[in-house]
Amino acid sequence: MATEDRHPSESDPVVPNPDANLPSSAAASLSAKGQARRRFARAGAGATGVLLTLHSQPGMACTFCGISTSAAVSAIGQNKTIGTLSHKGPAAVCNGVRPANWCSMTWPVGCKPTDTFGSHFSCKSGSDYANATCKSIMEGAACDPSRMGQYMLAAYLNVLSGRVNFLSVESLRSAWSEWVTKGYYAPMAGQKWYANDMVTYLYGTMD
Repeated sequence: MATEDRHPSESDPVVPNPDANLPSSAAASLSAKGQARRRFARAGAGATGVLLTLHSQPGMACTFCGISTSAAVSAIGQNKTIGTLSHKGPAAVCNGVRPANWCSMTWPVGCKPTDTFGSHFSCKSGSDYANATCKSIMEGAACDPSRMGQYMLAAYLNVLSGRVNFLSVESLRSAWSEWVTKGYYAPMAGQKWYANDMVTYLYGTMD
């Protein structure tokens, strides 16, 4: 994968430091999730040169609560913060949990730890992704250095369990399929998200 595909980890969700140009005191004051949001803003706004600090709506734990990938990109392009967007439809459910949590939780009906990852997401025949168990992907399998599979699977379980309602199984599978085929996902025309960008977005849908 391209160099853009460097990814956040559970303990350090930002690589490299996106705030290298900030005074050290300002950068140090940002939380890990705040840094992740700033890093995502830089990635999504690359074409327009816009720098935003995205933030959650008051009282909501998830950065992108109720916000689709295309809406997030649109907000960045229009120099808007996520908190200014209105969510249409039923009230957004934002109780997504991260991969590390799912490793010790009961999985929802529809996906078992012993299932192969390829039985839930399209993979090239015979690939390591296709044959890896969902459990191994969630725990950080060697075949998933970008952590795209890990965060995609966690988002998938969040949807199946009803913890998140503004994403869908179909949208996640579609994004994964496009990434596997092209090496990037286009949330809207003219925008390309590489694995690092997609992982950062999915991280923002989780507590």
